[in-house]
Amino acid sequence: MQHGHSPLNRGFSLIELLVAVLVIVMLTTVVGLNVGGGGRSIELDDEVRHMAALLGYVQSEAEMSGADHGLYLERSEDFDGTRYQGHWLRLYDQGWAEPRGSSDVLEPVTFAEGIEIALALVGDPEVEITDRDPELKPAPQVVLFASGEAIEGELDWLDARTGELLFRLRWDLLGRTTLMPRGEEIDEDALR
Repeated sequence: MQHGHSPLNRGFSLIELLVAVLVIVMLTTVVGLNVGGGGRSIELDDEVRHMAALLGYVQSEAEMSGADHGLYLERSEDFDGTRYQGHWLRLYDQGWAEPRGSSDVLEPVTFAEGIEIALALVGDPEVEITDRDPELKPAPQVVLFASGEAIEGELDWLDARTGELLFRLRWDLLGRTTLMPRGEEIDEDALR
């Protein structure tokens, strides 16, 4: 009678278990990084679509009220880095100001962290985005006229670290918007 171990009764060695755990941890990390990156892309896509919807809403508001409206983009520096905000304005007899008695829809828009914002308008391909002093009542960079027209342009969302173009929102003279992931136009008919 032999007292040795048969190959069928042999268990896993400590090294084999450690290798298996290491492989599982590496796979989990890779999947987590991919899902995390996808979440940011979805968040930015939502932000761009929200901005497009707001531009459409404000365009309608300008037409219905008979008063020009606009979007003033500002850049500010704080301890966390550069942040961008958009403020909706209306033209009153006294000048540009935030709409009175407006709903929460026209609250200032805060752009995602880690994003640079670039604005280009017809006739002004590189609009400078700076700090805003509300006391000076500055005119908005993007104007949506009561006549139903808009200053044509595009708003870019760029990765602050790499400068890579993530999203572009383009609008035409009539305020119609086009969403362009990575600057490329989507064929909406192909998606249906």
